[in-house]
Amino acid sequence: MKKIFLSLFLLLSFCGTSAASFKDDLLKLNGVVSVDDIVQSGDSKPFAEKYIVTFTQYINWNNPDLGTFTQRVEIGFKGYDNVNVFNVGGYELYEDKIETDDEHEISKIYNGNYINVEYRFFSKSKPEGLSSESTALWEYLTDENASNDFHNIIEQLKEILSGRWVFTGKSKGGQATNVFAYYFPNDADAYVSYVAPFCDGIDDGRAFNAIYTTIGNERYGEEKAKEYRDLMLDFQVEAIKNRNYLQPLLVSGDFSEYPLITPSRDFEEKVTDLVFGVWQYEQNFASFDEVMKITPRVDDVSTPDVKENQKFLDGLFNLIKDDGSANGDWFLPYLIQAATENGNYGLRLQPLRDELAKIGLSLALTAETEKNYLALSSFTQEQLDTFKFNPAMRNKMLEWTETNTSNVIMIYGDSDPWYFMRLPETDNKNIHVFISSKDAHNIKIKNMEEELSTEIKALLSTWLIHENVVASSGSGCNSGFSFLSLSLSFSFSLFVICIKKIIRNEKSKKHS
Repeated sequence: MKKIFLSLFLLLSFCGTSAASFKDDLLKLNGVVSVDDIVQSGDSKPFAEKYIVTFTQYINWNNPDLGTFTQRVEIGFKGYDNVNVFNVGGYELYEDKIETDDEHEISKIYNGNYINVEYRFFSKSKPEGLSSESTALWEYLTDENASNDFHNIIEQLKEILSGRWVFTGKSKGGQATNVFAYYFPNDADAYVSYVAPFCDGIDDGRAFNAIYTTIGNERYGEEKAKEYRDLMLDFQVEAIKNRNYLQPLLVSGDFSEYPLITPSRDFEEKVTDLVFGVWQYEQNFASFDEVMKITPRVDDVSTPDVKENQKFLDGLFNLIKDDGSANGDWFLPYLIQAATENGNYGLRLQPLRDELAKIGLSLALTAETEKNYLALSSFTQEQLDTFKFNPAMRNKMLEWTETNTSNVIMIYGDSDPWYFMRLPETDNKNIHVFISSKDAHNIKIKNMEEELSTEIKALLSTWLIHENVVASSGSGCNSGFSFLSLSLSFSFSLFVICIKKIIRNEKSKKHS
């Protein structure tokens, strides 16, 4: 027994003198510029360590001579051998979330490390010279370059993290997940995309067609869903009827730089895009029903003296002003990539025009001017002349649905407008599609129908769990092994850990 304890002591001493910390390991990786500590502010503190790691990336992976930029990656660390959950949000890293107990649900299920990436050309992950005032360098904001960014980060982290990998993302990040599986099918053991669209061009009308005809049927039943669709149509009619009052309150600014925008069109977009957002997220129809029941209603207000109708008008105003539609320079990278290769949804407002025509009103967004409006309205003339859509990426993804060999899961909520702009159904046995009626764009595995959730977890476990990985039971333990099993394997585990540490250190030296 004394010999055993002496051996364990020597092993522990050896590891302690030769092993670097995880932060030190990160700093030794090729291309890592900095590793900044993040203090977790919540109560649970799920990670042993948390950092913002800055990587050097090429502006154009097909032409390294063009130069580099730095890209931010949030990493929550639990263990070297744990499952690694690589998440792509598709946008910037949100500063208010970095210090919180922000953790992906798959990371929770498998007690995994969490790697969360800021998409190229957003926020602080952009090259010098990139500007919303210029078209220079934006041509390198492509799915292929972004996929190479992710590949480089994974390749570097695999030098020190030995667990299995799942690549995931939601919405734009879900689309990026499918694209990454196309470019790098062997980088991850599983690819899980949530609510991932791939629009048919820059004016995909499938979502708005559904908003006026079929959306919600599966979730609420045809009769109730039609009530909700009619309610939202009624709201739009009332908003347009009262535009003389509402528009000056909701639309301001100088649109002279943007050839497609007028105040009237901008107001109509706010009204109709709000309906898209309601279906996409909360589906808070009760709020709209409450306003629409207010009497008396007022038609076409032309003066601010509207006291008798003020409650109704305030109700309309409050609904529209709370719309969370994205705008501003921070959102420009999304719009540019949508306009050039990822596509965007388009307006299809004929049902609204038909209702307005019954009371002698019309829209500034005519059937002709609504074409491509959402994709292009935020661009200057120079940008309109520069950013042209290329369907090549969509065509590649259509082919990929038939040829993919990776382990892919696609998750959708069937009352989400983006659901109607998904990639087409496929017989490919490697792509597993799960459609839930319990939620829309915020769908999560844990909230889906039990049989769907169980099947998804079973698939993931097949791909991610091996003899050294056990899914979390939710009890807070990092392992499902019994105390006896841990005792019997303790010496051997220490030996293996030390050997892996030595190998990692040697690899790090090669890249230093």
